[in-house]
Amino acid sequence: MALIQCPSCNKRISDKAKTCSHCDFVLAGRSSEDLQREQARAVQRRKDKLLSQSMLALLIAIAAFAYTFLEQPHPDAWQAQVSYGLIVVGLVWFVINRVRIVFLKRGR
Repeated sequence: MALIQCPSCNKRISDKAKTCSHCDFVLAGRSSEDLQREQARAVQRRKDKLLSQSMLALLIAIAAFAYTFLEQPHPDAWQAQVSYGLIVVGLVWFVINRVRIVFLKRGR
């Protein structure tokens, strides 16, 4: 009995299993072409999810920057500290997601 990767969720399952115990993907009766197609769909879903998270992170950073630029709170005020923190968190989250997308593309 060997462990293989589920084409849908990419988790390790038994090669004797008829369905994936993690995502309930049916493996029995599928051709290798169907399994490859499902694996390509799973990669595309992960890429879309990362792109959505990346855009959300960028939106947070831009909104915080716009608030800081337009309102110009005093640097010691809590509003300024929160907006600076959101800018940093949004940009770091954006960069991390972009790196994850690059690794996902290279993983093919």
